[in-house]
Parts: sequence; structure tokens; C-alpha cells
Amino acid sequence: MRHIFPPDFFARSGARFPKQLAALLLMAAGTCAGLPVQADTVPTRNGVAAQSGPARSAIAPLPPQSDQTTAHVWWREFADTQLQSLIAAALSANQDVQIAVARIRQAQALLDGADADMKPQLTAGAEAKRFRETGTVPMSSRSSAGLRASWELDVFGRGKLLQNAAQADAASQQAALSALQITLAADVASAYYDLRLLAQRQTLLTQAIGLAQRQLEVAQRKFDAGAATSLDADRWRAELAQDRASQAQLQSQYQLRLHQLAILLGQRALPQIQHVAEVQNPAAPPARLDISLIERRPDVQRQANQLDAALARAGLARRDLYPNLSISWAGNRDRLQSGSDAAVSGFSIGYGLTLSLPVLDGGRIRSNIAVQDARVLEAQAEYDKALLAALNDVDSSWQQWEDSNTVYRQWQQASQASELAAAKAERLYQAGASDVSAVLDARRADLKAQDALAQADAARWQSAIALRRAAAGAV
Repeated sequence: MRHIFPPDFFARSGARFPKQLAALLLMAAGTCAGLPVQADTVPTRNGVAAQSGPARSAIAPLPPQSDQTTAHVWWREFADTQLQSLIAAALSANQDVQIAVARIRQAQALLDGADADMKPQLTAGAEAKRFRETGTVPMSSRSSAGLRASWELDVFGRGKLLQNAAQADAASQQAALSALQITLAADVASAYYDLRLLAQRQTLLTQAIGLAQRQLEVAQRKFDAGAATSLDADRWRAELAQDRASQAQLQSQYQLRLHQLAILLGQRALPQIQHVAEVQNPAAPPARLDISLIERRPDVQRQANQLDAALARAGLARRDLYPNLSISWAGNRDRLQSGSDAAVSGFSIGYGLTLSLPVLDGGRIRSNIAVQDARVLEAQAEYDKALLAALNDVDSSWQQWEDSNTVYRQWQQASQASELAAAKAERLYQAGASDVSAVLDARRADLKAQDALAQADAARWQSAIALRRAAAGAV
């Protein structure tokens, strides 16, 4: 759905005025050559006319502790209570979420301010002073108190466009929060399954180190007995050193990922992760993702809302070429006393219309219009970019999901074959047809296949997370 930059951004409210006032406004508007006034509509990014009248925001700031909508709780499909508790903690305490909530509240306050600008304004004032006008006149005192009311009539839709811009900004911040929540949940899940993989690989590597030590002992005994050269022992010493270095590297990666998870959770203490041996397979999508899911992505919605705000501000910039009309009323109670004379008091009431029209501004208004038009083009490009990125994200995530399952099945077959080879080597050794070195070699090969299978399984989980992130949590 492409946004169309309308040729005119102008709107007009449905207020009714006396014929003389209407004629005066039309004469004033006639000085703005080439600026037609349209009917009671406000252009939107979709080219659909919005209803006139006060704008009301449906944006409700989401507190950090609130539960998410069904589309955002995709992690429940994984049936892992530990993962669910981690994501819930992140959504409650993550600092980025708190920043996004604060921005929503700011946008909501600005929207309320835009609503207030369209309503009548009433102020109260009071004054008291003493003065002497000449050296021969005694001191005088004057006091006054009263009310002043004013209302700027939204004849050309200036206030309505200001409301539209503020409402689009608020909706954009709400979409930004939704996008952040989806991304945060995916990042927590990704860190959680990375930690599970690293723990699993450390367990396998510990077993491989035990086998390498055993191989080194066997090779050393053969060398001492003169049945082999020192090459075999040296080779297993190198293998053992490499495995121990890999073990230290995995431990370092685990601690680093644990610290990253703590940051996502918004806490300084490292989380305690309980790793289980058996975990169900990641849920597969029921069917290929539909293109309509792209429109539900919060990042796309955010850019669409920003384009709406840019369109409204472009129309607002053009309204500066139109007259401003306001109604004012004032009522004052005055009291004046000069020297010992009796005080004189009175009550005054005044009302009237004020009409202002820019005549010469050195090109400031036209320059602002050009700036806002350029921002509309920028917002349009940003929206197209977000839409294209979302399409590519979904396509690549789906391809990653299919590829990861293919690779997993292949490594599953390889792991089964290596397990069978290790079992055969064990039986041959028990039958006296081979030595212990062949058994240890087969077991190490089986452990390597299990390690590769664990990495392929982790890639499946990561692709399942990426697919749900790309689909805005709904698959």
C-alpha cells in the first residue's frame, strides 16, 4: 500500500458565520493567490478523508508491567516456563521499554495540548497600583480585576491538522513500543537458547576431554612398550590442549552471553539459568506467511504514522498563508481614587473579532512549506524502505527456517550413523577384533557429531525466533 503525496493539504471546518464575516474572510483569502479552500476533509496518507471535529486519541500508554497482546506472546508456543519468566522480567524492567513508555506519555501530553488549543481560553487577572501624574496632584490608587476569554476559530483547519500531527506522533510512539517489545522478547529468547547450546557443548567437550586423556594414556603405554612411536602420544597431547582451549573459550562465551541477558533483563545480577536435557522441538508455522502480516509489523506502522504526521505538518505550514480569526471578550471591574476624593468604580465589558493576515514575511512561510514538503518526501522514502525491509526480512527468515530444518535432519542422520559406528567398535573390542584406540576414536567421532547436531538444533530455534520476530510475533 503506497502512500500518495496529495497535491493539496488544505482543510476547512464546518463552522457557520454571518454573511458579512464570510465575505470579509473570502476577500482576505483572495489575496492568497493560487490557494483554494476545499471541503470539510483532511487528507491522510491513504487518500481517505478524515471526519471533521475534535480528534480523540485511542492511544493508551502501556505501563512496563502490563501483559502483552496475544500477537506478542509467541514464546508461549515453546512451552518453556523459564523462558516465559525471563521474557516477562525483561518486558517489565528493561530500560529501553521504560524509555519508550515515557515517550508515549510525552506524545500523549502533546496530543492533549493540541486538543486544548482548539478550545476557548479563559484567563483571570487583577492589578493594584499607586501613582502620581504631576507634582501638584496627590497620590492616586487604581485597582482592577476581571476575566478575559478568547477563541481562535478553526476556519481553515489549522487546529485540526495540528491535532492530526500530534495524534500520528502518539501512534508512532505506540508502534515503536510494540516493535521494541517484540524485538526484546526475541533477543531474550535468542540469548536463552544460546546459553542452552553453550552449556550442552561444554558437557560434550568435557566428555571429549576425558576420551582424549584416555587416548593419551593408551598411546603413552604403547610407546613405553615399544609398540608405537611418540608421534601418537604427541598428537593426543595436542588434541587434549586444543579441547581444553575450546572449553575455556566456551566458558568465556557463556559468561558473556549471561551478562548480555542480564542487560536485557534490566538487572545487574547475573540470572540463574536451569538447563534441561530434553526440550521439545520448535513449533513449525502452519503455512507460509501471508503478505498481509507485513502491514501488522509495528516498524512498518510506525513509519506510516510518521508519514501521516509529515503530511499533516505540510498542510499546517500552508495554513500560515491563510488569515487567522479569533473572538475575544473581556470584563473588568475598575476602582480609581485620587487623594482624599471619593473612589470612582465601574464595570466594563468588551468583545470583538480579530483578523490577521500575513502580508510580507521575507519568504519565511514559503520556506517552511518547502521544508515540510521535503520532510514528506523523506517520510515517504522511509516508509517504502521499511516496507521493503519487512518483506525481505520475512522472506529470509522463512528461508532460514527451511534451511535450518534441512541441515538438522542431515546432522541427525550423521549422528545416528556415528552412534552406530561407536556401538560396532565397542562390540569388536569386546570380541577381541580391535583395540581400545579404535573404540575411543569412534566415541570421539560420535561426540563431534553430537556437537554438530546440537548446533544445528540451536540454529532451528534461532530461525523459529527470527521467523516470529519477522511476523511481528504472529505466525
